Amino acid sequence: MAQAHHPLLLLILLLFLSSTAIPSSKRTQPKFSAVFYFGDSVLDTGNNNHLPTVAVANHAPYGRDFPGKKPTGRFSDGRLIPDLLNERLQLKEFSPPFLDARLPNSDVATGVNFASAGSGFNDQTSRLSNTLPMSKQVDLFEDYLLRLRGIVGDKEASRIVARSLIFISSGTNDFSHYYRSPKKRKMEIGDYQDIVLQMVQVYVKELYDLGGRQFCLAGLPPFGCTPIQITLSGDPDRACVDEQNWDAHVYNSKLQRLLAKLQGSLHGSRIVYVDAYRALMEILENPAKYGFTETTRGCCGTGLREDTRAYRMSSINLSCYA
Repeated sequence: MAQAHHPLLLLILLLFLSSTAIPSSKRTQPKFSAVFYFGDSVLDTGNNNHLPTVAVANHAPYGRDFPGKKPTGRFSDGRLIPDLLNERLQLKEFSPPFLDARLPNSDVATGVNFASAGSGFNDQTSRLSNTLPMSKQVDLFEDYLLRLRGIVGDKEASRIVARSLIFISSGTNDFSHYYRSPKKRKMEIGDYQDIVLQMVQVYVKELYDLGGRQFCLAGLPPFGCTPIQITLSGDPDRACVDEQNWDAHVYNSKLQRLLAKLQGSLHGSRIVYVDAYRALMEILENPAKYGFTETTRGCCGTGLREDTRAYRMSSINLSCYA
């Protein structure tokens, strides 16, 4: 299957272009010195390989279409969004995981990947799978800055981070766990959304204080359409769980308002919302257009009850290939 221009990548770049304050006739493609990725399996390019967790993708069938045709820790049969975006921005071919002890200094200055499959904004989400929550990912970014300063010096390190793009995609696991935990009986979904959004605000501010100025934050996908949520709903027709998709929609609306508020309060920042919900729904509703025939089963195991990692491999293919 040939790789095509990824609509989400184009959307990111277009949103950055359209959010500039200069006239459209003078807009030019933004130039980022580096890209840093924070989040879950949608972005994890192999950090979990270096953790004592079962949430790993270092085995078949993962990686079968990746260069070299071997699993790398990416929850995909090929490259992920970070790899594709790095290439589009002409930074480098792949997005290296920061936890890889073999990470060369030559890769450090153009950005690294801190994402961890199975993680969330909420520390409790990662505790279940022994992965890196967002709090730990931000801590690792501080470790990264020490290494970067040792390579290029303080002044150049500050310049690189200020001109970089910080890409965050997380939250799906937080809500998947909410629906399957006793927390659902004790807390309304709206209240839990607000708690997660408070965490989003904290981490964006922390990254801003560490020098970041340009951010992309992805909203939630329609997680009521993931195979495990469909299976748990008990629907024999295997239709998406509309209530959960509505919850994702409401959360995304709140997130957009929060990001606008944050950009107004964080001087010199540019914060863009990425509509992952719309992008994935387009593919789920028009699978043939993107070369797929099955959208209700995961790619691995039974495709019904395995956790969402199996589906994510499938959904990443849907998002990145046509």
